Amino acid sequence: MRVFISADMEGVSGVVSRPQTDDYESADYARARSLFEEDVCCAVEAALGAGAEEVVIADSHGSATNLDPRSFPAQVRLVQGWPRPLGMMQGIESGSYAAAILLGYHTAITTIGGNFPHSFSSGQFRAVRFNGEPVSEGHVSAWLAGHFSVPVVAASGDDACMAELAAAIPGLSVAVTKFSRGMYSAEQLSREYSHAAIRAAVVEGLNAAPGCQPRRLEGAIELELELHNRYLAQLLSYLPGFNRVAAGTVACRARDIVEAMQIVGALVHLQADGV
Repeated sequence: MRVFISADMEGVSGVVSRPQTDDYESADYARARSLFEEDVCCAVEAALGAGAEEVVIADSHGSATNLDPRSFPAQVRLVQGWPRPLGMMQGIESGSYAAAILLGYHTAITTIGGNFPHSFSSGQFRAVRFNGEPVSEGHVSAWLAGHFSVPVVAASGDDACMAELAAAIPGLSVAVTKFSRGMYSAEQLSREYSHAAIRAAVVEGLNAAPGCQPRRLEGAIELELELHNRYLAQLLSYLPGFNRVAAGTVACRARDIVEAMQIVGALVHLQADGV
């Protein structure tokens, strides 16, 4: 059995503020990176104990170089660095998997609740919509997994995110790692408690995986991308297929979920001068 893990940092217990996630040279970030790696190692141990023969991890926060390869056993492969066409799910396209796990996830920027709510890039997007509906990173990751016939069976993150994903993915096993009290505040759970919850969710999810159906978003997708930078929105409107539908918003049509992710992922890394 092969298992895929997409790992983000904002949903980790003990991580609550911007310096912890963004200030790479700080002691705050070093501590958060350690907490993040502990959660990933916990999920890997649970997956191997549940029968996984290989685990592929997509390091998906910030620079995507948070995890130390020396921390993992021989059965683990790491996907690291940017850019990459499938974003947080890079690696799901290689070979076959029994299941996927979304670790340390958070709510979308358009969600009222949740710790660290944002969609792909807090600095780039005010909102990301597929077919007129706001989407989170969790939604898109589940659809990408489904595109490659892989069910998402377990997830971890704050209470708001877990409620959001459980509503979107029937049968999902969730591990609540903290309780959101605002954008940058949370009631934290002990490492012992959150790790026990992660282990239980991973094992329960993998045991149920044979009966789980992949979550799919079939056909073409109407993308609407609300940007902070209206200058970039204007530049994008010059490209074939992109229409400027508001001062800072562009719309386009993606052939499928993979192409949609490629468009969103490219814009995460694009910068433009202007106001």
